[in-house]
Amino acid sequence: MKKILQYLKIVLCGIVFGVANVIPGVSGGTMLVVFGMYDRLTESISGIKAIFKNIVFLIFFGIGAGAGILGFAKLIKFLFDNYEVQTNMYFIGLILGSVPLIYRMGTAESKVKPLCSVPFVISLWIVIALTVMQNLMGNTDQVAEQVAGFDPIMSVKLLVFAFIAAVAMIIPGLSGSFVMLLLGIYQTVISAIQINDLNFYIIIPFAIGVVLGIILGAKIISTLMKKFRLMAYSAIMGLVVGSVYAILPSGFGFNLSTGYGFVCLLFGVLTSILVEKLGGNSENETA
Repeated sequence: MKKILQYLKIVLCGIVFGVANVIPGVSGGTMLVVFGMYDRLTESISGIKAIFKNIVFLIFFGIGAGAGILGFAKLIKFLFDNYEVQTNMYFIGLILGSVPLIYRMGTAESKVKPLCSVPFVISLWIVIALTVMQNLMGNTDQVAEQVAGFDPIMSVKLLVFAFIAAVAMIIPGLSGSFVMLLLGIYQTVISAIQINDLNFYIIIPFAIGVVLGIILGAKIISTLMKKFRLMAYSAIMGLVVGSVYAILPSGFGFNLSTGYGFVCLLFGVLTSILVEKLGGNSENETA
């Protein structure tokens, strides 16, 4: 029974990771931290040997991520279009509920030091600066056209930009979708992954770039975690805290809508706590 719960948690984490990465401003890396799977995923894809060693875990996670991207993209879009405040507040609740977990993971081997404030503050202001930039620039997507056939220039562009966005996807606090917006490929990709109208001329080069970006990014992050764990988690804490500002609903104020939003925030916190308890902390589990 415990094994089944662990696999369900992996799939659920994959779903949330997939959903988060189609929403500009929401960090898939943060969601991995919320579910206690950040270290495990980055270590599982940090090399060829690691991939084969953790292939079962990666298959279940991949199934969830694919389901999240293809099956929930329209639902999440509907929620954000019609219940933006409540949906954002739920995500904020998930993030806030994960803060104690991040602290425990970061201080598992050593205590907090004054120097930890440096990476925390730097990463916090990076997220805030990127958020301000997004608000000032608005939607910069200039490549929303559908590709009806193989276009080598478009394919290379998608591969390179997907690589850059994928590295952002696994960094807590940074939104891969936001990076895609800045690079001008967000609408192109979203239009290509509609489940009733898949465009593989876009999906294939994009998917290759994402896989390469995640593997290389995970290798770098895994190395940092092993050599500078406390400092790395201090930076992650800054990114995660900054992501609360990044997804705070626009025009936020005290009214009936935000009243419902605070209820959703509470549910988000409770969800984060329950997920952490589900099957135990998966950082130390083996699939």
